[in-house]
Amino acid sequence: MATEELVTEQFKFLGIEVSKEVLSKCVSICTEYDVDAETFIEQWMAFSLTTLNGASPTLDNLELLEKREFSKRSASRLTAVANEVTHSSTGRSLTVYGAPVAKQSENEVLSNYMTTTPKRIKIECETGPKQNELHPATYSPKVEHSVKYTSRTNQGTVVHSFGEDKLVEVITNTTALDNLLELNIVQVPNDDGELYNKAKYGFELLHEKASVFDNHIRYISQCIMKKNGFSETVSVRHKTQTEVLVAGRIECDADARLNSKSVILQGTWEDSLSQTVPLDLDSVQQYSLFPGQVVVVRGINPRGNKFVARELFCDAARPVPDPTSDITNTLKGTLSMVVAAGPYTTSNNMSYEPLKDFIAYLNTHKPHVVIMTGPFVDCEHEKVKDNSMAETYKSFFDKLIDSLADIGNTSPFTKIYIVSSHKDAFHVNIYPTPPYSSRKKYPNIQFLPDPSTLNINGYIVGITSYDVLMSINQEEISHGSVGDKLSRLSGHVLRQQCYYPTAGSLGSLAVDGSLWAAHAQLPATPHILVVPSNFRYFVKEVNGCIVINPEHLSKGAGGGTFARLVVRPPSENKTNSNIAAQIVRI
Repeated sequence: MATEELVTEQFKFLGIEVSKEVLSKCVSICTEYDVDAETFIEQWMAFSLTTLNGASPTLDNLELLEKREFSKRSASRLTAVANEVTHSSTGRSLTVYGAPVAKQSENEVLSNYMTTTPKRIKIECETGPKQNELHPATYSPKVEHSVKYTSRTNQGTVVHSFGEDKLVEVITNTTALDNLLELNIVQVPNDDGELYNKAKYGFELLHEKASVFDNHIRYISQCIMKKNGFSETVSVRHKTQTEVLVAGRIECDADARLNSKSVILQGTWEDSLSQTVPLDLDSVQQYSLFPGQVVVVRGINPRGNKFVARELFCDAARPVPDPTSDITNTLKGTLSMVVAAGPYTTSNNMSYEPLKDFIAYLNTHKPHVVIMTGPFVDCEHEKVKDNSMAETYKSFFDKLIDSLADIGNTSPFTKIYIVSSHKDAFHVNIYPTPPYSSRKKYPNIQFLPDPSTLNINGYIVGITSYDVLMSINQEEISHGSVGDKLSRLSGHVLRQQCYYPTAGSLGSLAVDGSLWAAHAQLPATPHILVVPSNFRYFVKEVNGCIVINPEHLSKGAGGGTFARLVVRPPSENKTNSNIAAQIVRI
């Protein structure tokens, strides 16, 4: 039952303050039409955005809402009930036996019907899509489907495999009930022992943000120096004709894409007072650079205004942890895992057919762990942009989560971990992105921030929903590098110990510097790194880490791909030989 306290709480959650008279009117409407506070607020927000251009709740606006939505809906339902009663309850059955029937008024019939069978009215009042439908409520009764997606013939095709052949064969097996594992899955905190749950953002000052990135330069450069046995650096402006070491952050001296002639190095406040110096890379045989990258450079600076580099060092990666280091937290059986990345519907409709097929796959194969990254309601989707949804984005997201929670009925041991995305229309557009929230608590679903790191019985799994590979690729310059490009891009994330190493240099993402420093750093080199990207799907071993790009569950108007893995208990063999993966078409 709705009360003023519940209605006030719902409005405060949306940042709306209302008067006492408005609260009383809201409670009156809820009581008269038998709706709870949360449903009423959702109805108001949808009505306000579509009819009143987002106006605040007033007595006049609430009366207009009641007249257009609640009163009209209630009258139509009661009329339908009366017609049904008049047609089916009195006339037809008695006329068959020739008995005369006294004509009753519609009000009398309706009154008798409501007195004798009150439960029937509740059933008739239930509206909305069918339980197995995932599309949102719209102003059009027509539900669109993707012809390209429904007519595809390659569903279930394995397009890429990684790992030993015997272990790869295990991936296709359905997890049996006798393979129930005692899994201990925890979110790995940062170096200060903190987890990113809820935090204020957007309150930092410019000098505080500068201090955050200066501390990052100093820490990563010290890791690089320690790894290479270096002991001392000097100012980037220090004049010298003998080789010295300088530490700093790569930047571009122009408002354009980085190139070999526009590279500058920003030093730390401690060594260089945060001054910058142009880098001459003509003598460097091999390099791969991008804005935001922390490096240590060996070279000379004859006049103090240009540093002539001889060699660059950028590897600050930590060693891969031993999965058997904690004997009490070691994997005891073969772990099955499935990874998918949003969006979960095709670009031309909101029917969520790929998500329904993905849920069907999970119900059949019953993996131990499912990792899903956003977006779920993509803010760039054409059906979101045209405001055709007749319900709030958040309420529809709750429907999607309800459908995922139903997996617990067929596979109660399957645990689902959902990583947020800044691209979701109902969520905050900030990085790092806090976890989603839901109106219900589900025993088989846990929401995680972006990025996140999980410890699954000693195996470290790093996850991000942001396309960091594409972000680095758009600005990276490379010369003399060996190996494939995707491995090189993935290696930057590991070597910089950061899920988003270009932060502070590229303006495509709203980054909170304090939260980035606290929660966007890699606490350890993971055994498995999940980096969904617009690049073609791949599974590669990079610096001892298995990097997986499952691509996206939907691609345009067609179906996409997802990844499935198996991880067996660690042995004396090389750790990564215990991991196998496949990329599968939905």
